This record gives sequence, C-alpha cells and structure tokens, in this order.
Amino acid sequence: MSLMSKKKLALFSAVVTAVGALGVSAALTVPAQAGPQKVIDLAVDNDGVVKTDVGKHGLSVGDEFIYADKLFQDGEQVGQDGSSCQVTAQDSEKITTNCVLSVQLPEGQITAQSLWTKGSDTVRMAVTGGTGAYRGATGELTCNDIQTPHETYRITLDRP
Repeated sequence: MSLMSKKKLALFSAVVTAVGALGVSAALTVPAQAGPQKVIDLAVDNDGVVKTDVGKHGLSVGDEFIYADKLFQDGEQVGQDGSSCQVTAQDSEKITTNCVLSVQLPEGQITAQSLWTKGSDTVRMAVTGGTGAYRGATGELTCNDIQTPHETYRITLDRP
C-alpha cells in the first residue's frame, strides 16, 4: 500500500471514529422526550384509620398506621384505596413513615410508595406498578391536604 493510501485510510478512520464518538455523545446528552401522560384526579373520603402500637408504649419506630379511603370523581365513587405507613424515624414531633398505597379503580389498580413526614399536607409518591389498564405503570401520585376533608390525589402516569 502506498504512503498516500495509508494516509487516506488513517484520515478516513479518524473521521469515522470522530463521527461515531459525536453520535454517541449526542445520544447520551439529549434528554428523553416526554411522551403523552395520563392524569387522574380523585377526591378522597377518609373511611378509616387504625394505629397499631408495637414495641415501646406510645408512638415509636415500628408503629403502623392503616388507612382506607373511598375515591370520587365528579361526586361519584369510582374506587377505593388502602395504605399502610410504618414509623421509620422519630425526632421529637417529627415522625417519618414509609408508606405503601394501593388504589383500586374500574380499569385496574395502581400502587405507589414513598416516605412521608406525618403532619405535612402534601406527599409525592412514586408509582411502582399496576394491574389491568395500569399494568407496568410508572409516574407520580401526589396526595394533597392529607387527612382533611379536602384530600385529593393527582396521579400522573408516564403513558396513557
């Protein structure tokens, strides 16, 4: 192979490598395009709360709160939920709980989980899955005005 051919081959290889590297770099830095989302807004009617005191008498790590609610849209009941929150940390009046929530709707169920500081009126939960129309669901469930007559859920699913 002539010296000129070797130089052309080396230059061609360098260009191909640079273009490939730029393509990979661009693919890694371009943010994912958000697809269409599905939003479900629900009014929550607290139906019951039970506290289980375990270990040390009084509120302490390990205690559990169990919740049940009726869920409404436009004044009509469309579902129900159930959740449990275990106390994971207590610092004076600040009580942190780990909560798991299951929402049952006509099209299937949606599950969510998060930490919640008891007494705060808003919590954002990660949607961890679902059944039926919600199988494989991901997204966020925001609880507002927790444990008040104005409690609501806004469920934002990453896909319709």
